[in-house]
Amino acid sequence: MRLSTLTIAVIFAVATPALAEETPRQGSSQSPFAKGHRLAEEASPYLRQHADNPVEWYPWRKEAFELARKENKPVFLSVGYSTCYWCHVMERESFSNPDVAQLLNEHFISIKVDRERRPAVDATYMIATELISQRGGWPNSVFLTPDLKPFFALTYAPPAEFKQLINQVATTWKNEEQPLRADAERVAGLIEQVTKRKRKAVAITPRVLRRASLAVLSGFDAFNGGIGTAPKFPREQVLAFQYHRAARDNDEIALEALELTLDNIIRGGIHDHVAGGFHRYATDNAWAVPHFEKMLYNQAQLGQVLIHSYLLIGRQSYADAARKAFDFVLRDMTTVEGGFASAFDAETNGKEGLFYLWSKADIEAATGTDANFAIQVFGITEEGNHEGLNTLRLSAPVAELAATAELTVAEFEEKLKRVTTKLGEARAKRPVLRRDDKVIADWNAAMIRTLAEASVALDEPRYLEAAERAMNLLVDKLGAGGADMQRAYFEQRTGLAASQLDHALVGLAAIELFDVTNNEKWRDLAKRSAGILIDTFADAEGGDYYLTAAATGFVRTKQYDDADLPAGNAAALELFSELVRRDQDPRWRHAADGLADTLSGLAQRSPMAMAASLVAIDRHQRGAVGPQQFMGKGAVRVTSRRNADGKTAEVVLELAPGWHVNSNKPTEDFLIPTVLKIGEQDPDGLAYPAAKERKLGFHDAPLQLYEGKVLLRFPVSQRSTSPNAAQRLTLSLQACSDRLCLEPETSELLLPAVSQR
Repeated sequence: MRLSTLTIAVIFAVATPALAEETPRQGSSQSPFAKGHRLAEEASPYLRQHADNPVEWYPWRKEAFELARKENKPVFLSVGYSTCYWCHVMERESFSNPDVAQLLNEHFISIKVDRERRPAVDATYMIATELISQRGGWPNSVFLTPDLKPFFALTYAPPAEFKQLINQVATTWKNEEQPLRADAERVAGLIEQVTKRKRKAVAITPRVLRRASLAVLSGFDAFNGGIGTAPKFPREQVLAFQYHRAARDNDEIALEALELTLDNIIRGGIHDHVAGGFHRYATDNAWAVPHFEKMLYNQAQLGQVLIHSYLLIGRQSYADAARKAFDFVLRDMTTVEGGFASAFDAETNGKEGLFYLWSKADIEAATGTDANFAIQVFGITEEGNHEGLNTLRLSAPVAELAATAELTVAEFEEKLKRVTTKLGEARAKRPVLRRDDKVIADWNAAMIRTLAEASVALDEPRYLEAAERAMNLLVDKLGAGGADMQRAYFEQRTGLAASQLDHALVGLAAIELFDVTNNEKWRDLAKRSAGILIDTFADAEGGDYYLTAAATGFVRTKQYDDADLPAGNAAALELFSELVRRDQDPRWRHAADGLADTLSGLAQRSPMAMAASLVAIDRHQRGAVGPQQFMGKGAVRVTSRRNADGKTAEVVLELAPGWHVNSNKPTEDFLIPTVLKIGEQDPDGLAYPAAKERKLGFHDAPLQLYEGKVLLRFPVSQRSTSPNAAQRLTLSLQACSDRLCLEPETSELLLPAVSQR
């Protein structure tokens, strides 16, 4: 009987344990080590880790593809990344094994891919793995025809099973090549359907969003927060969706889910209580035991969710956790040139998490007289909670721990800071973890965007300085804002074309820098990035955008589902939509409307996978809710803030030269007044400023206008049952120049909550 893909899949679904990094994912006479050195000069720490394997690895390039076709050999594709623990395990067990290497070298052309440098390759062949084996993760091991179409795939496999599989595939290719090619054609066809799926456009209304929110929450863990069971990922795009629902539509269920998840993540072992920052995911339901990698994109996205939630809720613990994460990035993940490194490894001397784990004796030795406090606070035991050792996680909410210790919350936090400082000093003596110093465009852009926003929310200028320095590096070294932009930078080398997501997130980071600094060069960079998306990545027929400028392997991929970062099409829509509010070029509106229509049907049906698209569509239609908004196609910048006295607040309108709005009491009934409300009510004590009287060419009588900087100050409403909570402000106006008036518009602002423990 032919050993088909299905037969192989059934055999190895039983034989192979699920140990990979799970996703939300010819022979020659020359020494094989010399062959392996093809990877030694690659600008990828991950590929270099495999340079001395006896496997005759090729990087993903034309040379390998041509050799496979010439010799009619199947391709063994191995995809991973430098801080992937199970990638390291498979490298030690199989790829360093001469017997396994001999089989691969004799029967296959072996290609090694760094998923962080080549996201389109990773995305395409991860779909294959999920279709064939019904699960995905890294290392991703895929067997391809010489024309790069997949016929079998799996993740990690122990060496005995992997060796058996290599023999089976090689024998089947030799004896039944055509049936395997037919299998590959079927899989390739399914991949094309997945990557280019279409749905009829639907209206994304508040009611649709509420149904989507309830669908997402159907898998919610009501005890620990988060979606699903172990392994449990933060799912930052889902958290951002829940924040959007709470801020935009006052969705109390979404808000409760958001708070419960963030509270448990902050207390859990997934949060590094010593140095700050967050691990990639938890291996248990309660967030206590992390998978110990630290990725830049987690710091950027969890940091952003924490900042947004802090402004909405006022929970100081969110600001504190965000600040510690940002300080960790600036201290430990910033390269000499000012970019942000990709990740820290999870293992020390082959042991996962050893850098972060503690015995009870370790805690006692490190903390001295504070040992009993540390043991109680972190729930330290002799037997530990992970392979005989302990992760650090708060054993209860801070208020409860403070009460147990007979301390005020402030006293408790001061003592906890002293303890974590001692633990940090002890941990610094341990072997240093390996850091992946690749500067990746979209990961860096996400971090830049968050730091720029945090510089205002946390009143921390050094975050803005770091963000601008990193963006300047992307411009100088990667060509950000140009059609030839590169994706990654490592040891003064680039070489890979930027993806759709790279351009989109660089544009969004530039928008945030413009919002904070009012420097036109950043808006210009965002406009160039958006223009490149339209000119280079657009599918004019489909109405959406490809992930790459050219085909990868056998297909040109589109990205609809969120992954480590928001989907490329979601990010593109957000960029176009943000430019609609800041620039008068009609291209942005046309691109945003078309892309929103294309994504709407898919997003409605798959809210968990396309949470970022749902947020982007709704923000495009109804606007975001935050402390700053743009109106009049960028002619009016509006900012809300509480004053230092805590008793007054203000809304500041900054009008571009040559633009004006009518006063709150215009001279004619047909003129649109400028009106500020809290909900449906006029703010108590609001006194509109004096208007300027000007006569314009289109009207005989003088008009009462606001120009330049306009300050609307009012006491914080005491009529509210929660005056310290975030409040939603509504501003209505009509922006005009001397030659034209834009449509009247209304925008919602968030008056940030008062910080509270």
